[in-house]
Amino acid sequence: MSLLQDLREEILGEAGDQAEAKLASIITEGYELWTGRYEEIYGKSADKKNKSGLAKLWESAKPEDQKKAAITCHAMAMQEKYDRTMGCTRMGEAAKVLYGEATTMGSVGKLTPKILDVVRIFFPNQVAHLIADIQPLTQQNGEIFIIKPKYTNTAAGVVAGQEMFKVPSDGNYTSQMLSAALFTGNNTIVSGGASLVTPVRKGTVKVYRASTLVASDDSNGLITGSDTIEAGGPFAISGTINYDTGALTVTFADAPTSGAIRADYLVDTESNTSQIREVEIALEMKPVRAEAHPVKVKWSVASELAMRAHLNQDVPDILTNLAAQQVKMERDTLLIKQIDANATVDSNMNFDATASPYYPKIHKWQELELKLNYGESAIQTANGRGGISWILAGYNASDLFKVQRGFRDESPVAPIGAHKIGTLRDGTVDVIKTPTLGTNDYIIGYKGYMPGDAATILAEWIPLYYTPIFYSPELQASRGMMSMYDLFVNVATYFRKGTVSNYSA
Repeated sequence: MSLLQDLREEILGEAGDQAEAKLASIITEGYELWTGRYEEIYGKSADKKNKSGLAKLWESAKPEDQKKAAITCHAMAMQEKYDRTMGCTRMGEAAKVLYGEATTMGSVGKLTPKILDVVRIFFPNQVAHLIADIQPLTQQNGEIFIIKPKYTNTAAGVVAGQEMFKVPSDGNYTSQMLSAALFTGNNTIVSGGASLVTPVRKGTVKVYRASTLVASDDSNGLITGSDTIEAGGPFAISGTINYDTGALTVTFADAPTSGAIRADYLVDTESNTSQIREVEIALEMKPVRAEAHPVKVKWSVASELAMRAHLNQDVPDILTNLAAQQVKMERDTLLIKQIDANATVDSNMNFDATASPYYPKIHKWQELELKLNYGESAIQTANGRGGISWILAGYNASDLFKVQRGFRDESPVAPIGAHKIGTLRDGTVDVIKTPTLGTNDYIIGYKGYMPGDAATILAEWIPLYYTPIFYSPELQASRGMMSMYDLFVNVATYFRKGTVSNYSA
């Protein structure tokens, strides 16, 4: 079960008890179905399971492949549970009891290829899993979880309740460093004191005037130092610190004219554990409703018989695959439109592709990488974290990304809709060509550093549902299919949008 444990750690991160229980249930149920019911479900012996596509996903080193396997097996487990409720013993029999024919749920990605080349073009993979976090639903009205790590204490430059990373501390939040104000120089006050949190670590008390260190303790309770800022100085500084009671006094030989006087010190958190600062993982549950996306396929019985006789082709299967591709394409389109509507338009990411007369134009085009560097920094500045996980590009923009250094081409043959054309940066950034954006537009995005922090969340209930085929007395046939899901933009600041101009091949 080490693979399952690794998968749990990769998906859960520090999600908290509620998220852990929910995700662990999903993964465990699917994994147990995979390991314990393999032969019954697939009709193969256990020694052959390493050759199946699902086994390759489970055993892949890529975390996103393992997530796909977990979600797929979870869907299978839910179907099996429903079958048991209906009093059936094998997967899919419940649908047969209700409708007279077994119903299948399958991926809307790569489908079974056919003999005819004209059919083969309809089966590119969807891109939703590349740009969004997919969270399965167990019913139409459900919840998705969002993770917000927050500071619990006000200290080290942050305020309790602020989001971690987005608001960085001064570097001392996870240390024992504390600070106490003594007084402010006004050319009159010469001394001040404070009650420090105890026990104070010996040799760690340091007195600052503004940002300048002017005195420190000698580990024996005495404060000594010298103020060299004042004209006519240096002026001696003296004082005492009681490490057990925290009583601190500091006296300047001459009154400072300005500057805040403070004492920084370390508290012994081994003895006083209440001073260990905390962070909390806020697990928010957002209610969602999976909306239906139905479509009906129709054909004539005469055409079905003729095609079967002359070309040995299954018309219902072909038309079902085409309709499934339509469902897939629309899902990707809706997702990309949501990202486009929420992306920050940044003129600093606009790229002028005008060729220089002094060097080859391809060298000019490769300067687009500088815009990616800028966009990545902008995402990090806005969120305190992040990078570039993917790029959505219109037709002209995608041409320019193809010529960037390190681009690895993965273009499918004769694709339809949004599709992955390759990767940048050693395979870590997916480049997706899409007709949904303007031809010169592109958007960079960070997928998120853990589930629940994702920029966009796809709440999936029914990936794809087929009805039985209905044959009417008018010799017309039809079949319905439906996908049910919801889309949610979680962190819009993970998106940055730019354009290219003056590009010509």
